[in-house]
Amino acid sequence: MVFIHGLSDNLLYWEYLASNLRHDHQVLRFDLRGHGQTELGNDEISMDVYVDDLHDLLYELDIDKVNLVGFSLGGAVALDFTVKYPKMVSSLVLMSSFYKADGHLEHVLNQFREALKISFNEFYDLILPMVLCPDVIEDNKEELEMLKEIASLSANNQAYIHAIDACLAFDIEDELSNIDASTLVLAGRHDAITSLESQKELQRKIKNSKLIVFDDVRHNLLVGKNNEKILNMLKKEM
Repeated sequence: MVFIHGLSDNLLYWEYLASNLRHDHQVLRFDLRGHGQTELGNDEISMDVYVDDLHDLLYELDIDKVNLVGFSLGGAVALDFTVKYPKMVSSLVLMSSFYKADGHLEHVLNQFREALKISFNEFYDLILPMVLCPDVIEDNKEELEMLKEIASLSANNQAYIHAIDACLAFDIEDELSNIDASTLVLAGRHDAITSLESQKELQRKIKNSKLIVFDDVRHNLLVGKNNEKILNMLKKEM
């Protein structure tokens, strides 16, 4: 079971799920280029580069069949990997993800890009109300401010900008019908980044798929009781 995090996150994003699955599953988490403890390197960043990195990692670990779980950018990586290496993928779980940058997502990503040119804190303050509902932010003010301070110490703004550019150039709409892997699309009803309608369209374009909508969240689905719900779904689906 391979977990792929989103923009500006790292492998620690999956700690709850990984810690509760590792006793019964082989769990693999990794940092995308320029995220966490992985260096950006000198290659021009694209979705293909992220996919090649994952393929190389699986080759080194002698893993030839995987269940992919991707969040946001990580979901796009998972989709692209499945298109390029269909025989290696048993199932897909796509959380708050996308198959191309539609008009709304393009606008949001460009906002992120401009904020990152100023500072990580500017980006964090912009993205926070898009990923979490107001009540969650209000109830966790001190913790979220602490997380911002910690994240800003190691943030690689240039890597995040490159990742945004990769997302803006990404479009595999025409390839979605070729995906045969069992696919679960998990979406937040109030997602302000990847709209619910775009995720419904994603599900409609993948034949062996189903959509589950969480009513009480935005872009970040791993909030509160949803952690347990998603954990149980993964145990059932995989």
